[in-house]
Amino acid sequence: MTGREKINPYCKSFSLGKGIVGTALMVLFTCLSAQNLFAGVEDTVHFTCKKYSFIHAERNELIGARHLDAFFDKLYQQKTQKQSRINILQIGDSHIQADFLSAQIRTDIQNDFGNAGRGIVVPLRVAGTNEPFNYKITSNVVCTSKRCVFVNNPMPIGIGGVTILSYSDSIYFRIKAYDSPNNNYTFNKVTLFYQKDSAFDFTIEDTTGSLLGSLNSRSTDEFPYTSSTLLTHATNDIILRAHKSDSTQNNAMVYALNLEGPNSGVIYHAIGVNGAEAYQYVNGKYFAEQTAGIHPDLFIISLGTNEAQHRPFDKELTTSRIDSLIKQLRAANPNTPIILTTPPDSYYHKKYYNLSVGTVHTIMVDYAKQNNLAVWDLYSIAGGLKSCYQWKKYGLMRSDGIHFTRGGYELQGNLLYEAIVKAYNKYVSSH
Repeated sequence: MTGREKINPYCKSFSLGKGIVGTALMVLFTCLSAQNLFAGVEDTVHFTCKKYSFIHAERNELIGARHLDAFFDKLYQQKTQKQSRINILQIGDSHIQADFLSAQIRTDIQNDFGNAGRGIVVPLRVAGTNEPFNYKITSNVVCTSKRCVFVNNPMPIGIGGVTILSYSDSIYFRIKAYDSPNNNYTFNKVTLFYQKDSAFDFTIEDTTGSLLGSLNSRSTDEFPYTSSTLLTHATNDIILRAHKSDSTQNNAMVYALNLEGPNSGVIYHAIGVNGAEAYQYVNGKYFAEQTAGIHPDLFIISLGTNEAQHRPFDKELTTSRIDSLIKQLRAANPNTPIILTTPPDSYYHKKYYNLSVGTVHTIMVDYAKQNNLAVWDLYSIAGGLKSCYQWKKYGLMRSDGIHFTRGGYELQGNLLYEAIVKAYNKYVSSH
């Protein structure tokens, strides 16, 4: 035996046969049996999260998980071969804009299946609204902006749910991504989602002014609303600088950027807009169309809290608006499976239990069953009607009775990932 050879600790020889040949065959047989015995161990995922007495842990499963088989197969291929790139897009409201919930899922899933990058980032700070804690985008000029909730503003909305616009040819943006405790978010590929008609060109520089890449608004990319470039080296801090090449270029209308790393694994994108409802994404002119630009393998739609705030509540209108969003996403991405997540219990005007949340929950569960979607029933898992009192009591919900503390969102993220893991493990064990 050379110094480089390793002994399989599960392989043992038994002298049931006679001679060297018999012993060798028995060693081979035993090793193969051991490999079969332990083959599934590395394919599955072991994950559990903290529970509270008011949480119905036994209900924490995906309903209709069979509709996600194509997604689970891609996860399995990545888990076993580590050569795949999987894109997940979660769409939501203020529960998602701050990225506490989605950042927890991002960390969990990338720990188990690999980190392929930070994904979509949106210049929310430039638009005058709150930005996630894990990236920062600033600009040297004041921009005009629109959030998708302002449906009467004629400015188009793209994949980010928020649009910014400037006519200054001296504009630049600084984009910095921050690492999580377990994942490095340096990136070596940048895709800009923007309105390319009459748009400025852009260069990408490091903070010393060295050129890393360029984006030509006249380039013929896979999609008419994107330009991509590979950087000369990976970084987590860039300057996106406008350049006017001729007189026809007069604007920078930016929807989002996609920051990708060099490795295989999962990219977990999260798009959230404070106050958003399904119909506002539907009215976003390019929103659904541009989601195709990330080649999504799974949608997670986390809406309903704001729909439940309407008085009087209109069940048929709410159902129709959810249906319109699903149909738009499916038209742009016909083979992408979808998970609907029901909204958690919340208060109305800070002190009244909001009975409409339960109605939205029923709408989503029924709609998913009728339209071949999976559903994660957070409303029931989290405790159902009046459970918001318990979340508030344990410091998991904020005083407004709608939003959660960072700890509350991280718990929800862990619960959702646990449900995904359960369904994934069942898929692996049955295929």
